[in-house]
Amino acid sequence: MGLLSSSVSISRFYIKGEMPSDYKEQYPLQIRRHSFRELDEDSAEERSAGWVNLMDMLDNKFIGEEFFKENFITMSLRIDVRKVPQKALKYYCIKAENEQKARLNKEYLAKAARQEIKERIYFQLLKRVIPQGNVYDMIWNLNQHTVIFSSQSNPVCEEFSKLFKNTFGLSLIALFPYTIAARHMTESQLTQVEQTQPYSFY
Repeated sequence: MGLLSSSVSISRFYIKGEMPSDYKEQYPLQIRRHSFRELDEDSAEERSAGWVNLMDMLDNKFIGEEFFKENFITMSLRIDVRKVPQKALKYYCIKAENEQKARLNKEYLAKAARQEIKERIYFQLLKRVIPQGNVYDMIWNLNQHTVIFSSQSNPVCEEFSKLFKNTFGLSLIALFPYTIAARHMTESQLTQVEQTQPYSFY
């Protein structure tokens, strides 16, 4: 679900690192470099991930640099995945093996021959699979150095953090009570927090 939906789950992060002074010149180049690329039907790639326009998941060109919104950068992470169902792969492999055994008049096929058949069938089926796409929105507050991301899934957040680092050269730190405290407390105060023990009032 995107941030423009009526109901959405979010994760919050703060930025570790300093933005370059010429970020308005650097970031557009980096964003386009890491923008989403469609899966090539003739390739063996199973997934593709990259940036798209927050308002249009089909727009990965960013011609008008729409991601700049005053003191914010807004974009979406698009992830497309295509998978061959294992049952279908097994069925077509058995069929192809039987056809080859009949053609060669053999009762069994060598392991290498069966592996070649599996790889060939897998690629044939992969070309027929329609990619399943998901889009997750991001709002980056440049003044507060915080990011809102529309997912709480650990794998998705990890992929988002990795792409963010590769694009902007900045690390994302998840915001939860301890990390929020760490941003505003002294070292001695944090030590006291770490030593705090749970207490039952009953």
